[in-house]
Amino acid sequence: MTQPNAEPARRRTGLGILALAAVAVLTYLAYQERLAQPPHPQSAIPAPGAAGIALAASALAGVGIAAALGVDVRVALFLGSIPLFLAQGDLAAMFKRMVAEMANAGTVAPICSAMAFAHVLKLTGCDQELVRLLLHPLRGMRALLVPGGILAGYLINTTIVSQAATAAVLGPILVPLLRAGGLSAVSAGAVLLLGASMGGELYNPGAVEIRKLAELLERQGAEVVARLTPLNLVACATALGVFCLLESRRTRSHAPEPETQDPPHDEPPIRILKALTPLVPIALLLVDGVIGPNAVTRPFEGPPKILAAILIGVAAAAWSDPRSIRGLAEAFWAGAGQGYYHVISLIVAASTFAQGVQSTGVIGLVATSLAGARFGALVVAALMPWTLATIVGTGIAPAIAVMEFFVPSARDLGLNPFTLGAVASLRAHFGRPMSPAAAVVATAARISGTQVRELVTRVAPPLLAAGLVMLAYATLVGAREISR
Repeated sequence: MTQPNAEPARRRTGLGILALAAVAVLTYLAYQERLAQPPHPQSAIPAPGAAGIALAASALAGVGIAAALGVDVRVALFLGSIPLFLAQGDLAAMFKRMVAEMANAGTVAPICSAMAFAHVLKLTGCDQELVRLLLHPLRGMRALLVPGGILAGYLINTTIVSQAATAAVLGPILVPLLRAGGLSAVSAGAVLLLGASMGGELYNPGAVEIRKLAELLERQGAEVVARLTPLNLVACATALGVFCLLESRRTRSHAPEPETQDPPHDEPPIRILKALTPLVPIALLLVDGVIGPNAVTRPFEGPPKILAAILIGVAAAAWSDPRSIRGLAEAFWAGAGQGYYHVISLIVAASTFAQGVQSTGVIGLVATSLAGARFGALVVAALMPWTLATIVGTGIAPAIAVMEFFVPSARDLGLNPFTLGAVASLRAHFGRPMSPAAAVVATAARISGTQVRELVTRVAPPLLAAGLVMLAYATLVGAREISR
């Protein structure tokens, strides 16, 4: 007897076979187009033909559809890369790019060490002390609960460069505090989600997007952070303001719920030095960028400077809790391993796919068609990462891919590369909390006891408003800084 789900399964299998056949045909045609083109300089990328354009478009669409259907985004990006490199007759280039990114000191050392530091902070309890320090002024001040809770998440994300980890650390303390202040469970979860995922990590020189942009522009991480700060502040302040405005209207139209959870009142005193320990690496890197020759980490440059600052932070964390020293090495390397698994693997897959798309010549064609059209280029650089992040639930792969697409051509487009990189990074950050597949959304929903759909609906309007303001600011102000 035929099972009820047999027919839909056969239909999906048939569609999958047709899609693979179409990609195979497009790959063959694109390869033939490449062979038919006249010789060109080794450094130049040939202009794509109709088949090449169709292949690149189908690869982009295929990755998005596969990720939306639940396929791991790294697998989707890897599979999408294969036909792109085959069409150029150079599959070896794909594996060379993967090897280069897997051993890229500019990303592996800073990102893995930053994740390792987050695990050390958890082991020593420094992260919880920082949370308590940031939330302490909010107790008994109901008017500050919403903006203060968002700002707390924003600040914690600067030291813990993982949105889901930020929500996991902050949520157990923040959500009961918000609920005791009369906020609904959905509002409390939305405050946690928005604060943890708005882009606070872009103040950390070891953050993924900062490292990639610094690598592309051959600049120091502290300089990239400083150049991205104005756009970051404008966009995030807009999201914060719109959310608070909508929440105040919602509060006026609905009576506050009774207090269901009381935050503890008999907590031990906050250990200030322990609470400030998570800020040590960021403070060192930012101060070193200002004082220059007198910097603490002056003997180091590039990724070793970031590693040195983080190891000083690890030493400070160990000093704050000597009992944790026995487990320090295990926590550090476990965190570094998780950083490689969760973050570096995405960078490898996204960078490889980006090079595959670039090798078809489609990105060059887009850059040429957008030359002189600053606003159009910014719109494309904003919509691509936002759309992809909303679909796949991660902001890393979309941001990295778009930056590698467009940052090298930014000046040809009439744009400041810092502005373009900031737009791509922030839009990816804003797309992630609007995705039901995002880990930070699931974490906030679990801690607040709400549904994912409810939180996404609550944070979407302020994030969309922030995106529009960010584009306007980048167009009117950021694009004027091309000469800098």
